[in-house]
Amino acid sequence: MAYLIGADIGTLGTKSVLVDLEGRILASASKEYGVITPKPGWAEQHPDTWFEAVCKTIRSVLKISNVEPGDVAGVCISSLYGGSGVFCDENVEPLRPCLIWADRRATEECEWVKKNVGEGEIFKVTGNVVDPYYGYTKMLYVKFKEPKVWKKTKFVMTPNAYCIYKLTGSVSTDFSSAGNYGGIFDIHKRCWSDKLMDELGIPREFFPDKLSMAKDVVGEVTNEGASLTGLKRGTPVMAGGIDAPVSALSSGAINDGDLSCMLGTSMCNGFVNEELRLSPKLVNYPYVVQDQKMLYSFAGIVTAGYCIRWFRDQLGKQEAALASQLNISSYSILDLEAEKVPPGSEGLIFLPHMMVGERAPYWDDHVRGIIAGLTVYHTKAHIFRAFLEGVAYA
Repeated sequence: MAYLIGADIGTLGTKSVLVDLEGRILASASKEYGVITPKPGWAEQHPDTWFEAVCKTIRSVLKISNVEPGDVAGVCISSLYGGSGVFCDENVEPLRPCLIWADRRATEECEWVKKNVGEGEIFKVTGNVVDPYYGYTKMLYVKFKEPKVWKKTKFVMTPNAYCIYKLTGSVSTDFSSAGNYGGIFDIHKRCWSDKLMDELGIPREFFPDKLSMAKDVVGEVTNEGASLTGLKRGTPVMAGGIDAPVSALSSGAINDGDLSCMLGTSMCNGFVNEELRLSPKLVNYPYVVQDQKMLYSFAGIVTAGYCIRWFRDQLGKQEAALASQLNISSYSILDLEAEKVPPGSEGLIFLPHMMVGERAPYWDDHVRGIIAGLTVYHTKAHIFRAFLEGVAYA
């Protein structure tokens, strides 16, 4: 009997599942972690946090399922959009935490790009715009603001590619991740844009020559990878992709025009394009099915589930303590409290923009989260329901 393992590196946690060839889930495991936020609008994570979570959850699903490691036919890793990517030295050791997708600090770099390259030129080649969301602007932040890190950089790797390297020793980049960097990927030719890299001053040698489809085998588990995960040495590992299009695939979106909504830490309402339907109001990059032909285009707020996690961590500590005693989810307790509040939260309105600025379709650096209509009548349950409704309306 053959089995498959999928690991998804999320912003607030990593989850792995072990399935049979019919897609039936035999075991799952997850591990939570946080985001480093040194300043408002900043969001970083250390890549080894991701890798430790990948190893732990893979070991867990093997243990829970009692499946022999030799019966695992393959492993695929998807991940959050890694923003700047992981800056690594010549030994592929991280030089700093990764500036993830939610990081909004590269505003000055965006103005530099608009002045020196032009937003029209960026969109014409890449199908994307100039915004702190994109990886290339975050790369420029490191180049301009942290020149010592930039000078030592030999590789820039996505979160899933970094973990794949740690498991296999192979360097890779998948099409969806390359496209979501933004200003250095040619969406029409499906390759790196040497011209834009040159104009932006981002070295081509930071990235592997070959781009891989999500389904491509890019390496095999090494002895070290086997000891860390419990997998068998030689187990094939696929390139994977960004979590949003992988989520769309899991929902069955494979045809032109199919729409899929992903609600995780952030929100991605994305549709599949066979013909290029490029709009500056959307984020556009290769899909994880027919990567060199199909396109995934999405919009959606930055902080969806992130708002709910923030509420739980900051305002739901009593529910978290009770949930721990009862061995249930603290969110379940918060949900029960919110159910007692009528729809509309009795006039309480929440706008769920809790980072500094917002991405597609707003592209606005000044949007912030707001709780409007708050009175002494309202309770914590009202506020939590308003949070849920705010995300739903968004």
